[in-house]
Amino acid sequence: MDVILIVIVTSLVIVGLIFKDFKSEVYFVGTIDILFRLLHKLIELINIKPLAKIINTYIPDSLESLINYYSSGILNTILIWILFIIYCYFTYFLITYWLKKRK
Repeated sequence: MDVILIVIVTSLVIVGLIFKDFKSEVYFVGTIDILFRLLHKLIELINIKPLAKIINTYIPDSLESLINYYSSGILNTILIWILFIIYCYFTYFLITYWLKKRK
């Protein structure tokens, strides 16, 4: 699980350096969390034991579970609130994009 944390943090830095805006970071975090949740739902639905073992071992259930695994106490609470705020931004950006596309 340590590797996935390193990959996510490195990817966040790379996305920040390439796109240089907060919106891209928010989309990246939202996309990664959705990907984690979809992978776990997929292995639950298809029920292939070797694949399920690999995904359950190396990929967290969500970003919240990753935060809970690596932190505790007040730091955990702060990080969960930051993640919640990022989810709110992500939802806001998706809704505004959707409303602009409707016109």
